[in-house]
Amino acid sequence: MDTTSQIICVAIIYMLMRRAQARHLPRNRYNTSILSRNAYILELLRGSDRQCIELMRMSREAYVRLCRHFRLKLWLHDSRHVSVEEKIAMFLTIIGHNERYVIIKRRFQHSSQTIHKYFHEVLATIMTFAREMIVPSTFEPNPDSPGAHKSL
Repeated sequence: MDTTSQIICVAIIYMLMRRAQARHLPRNRYNTSILSRNAYILELLRGSDRQCIELMRMSREAYVRLCRHFRLKLWLHDSRHVSVEEKIAMFLTIIGHNERYVIIKRRFQHSSQTIHKYFHEVLATIMTFAREMIVPSTFEPNPDSPGAHKSL
């Protein structure tokens, strides 16, 4: 190999390395809130009951009972990074204020994909809870009542 070929090879290798480095830019952290993920939930639970009602449309006691009920029934579990309390708080904030995932993403410091995943997980759990709690009443009309229709 002569000198010009070596220079060309070195230049090509240098360009390939620069291109590879350009692809691997460091990720910037966009969620820069002082309160990290679970710390926000702890602040809600230690704060006033009014704050809980305003943010989640539920009293602190009702919220804690709901979380406990879902844990006892094994409908929801803590994941590696998100607790049951945080999952339910995200869900309640979304439906209580008609918030978009972008707003919840900033408040709870999770990705939109994570918010979406846990929103639908809690939604399915709420549907199960509704089937347990909302029982249709039996309708047995009294034929002796004056307002009863004869064909019923």
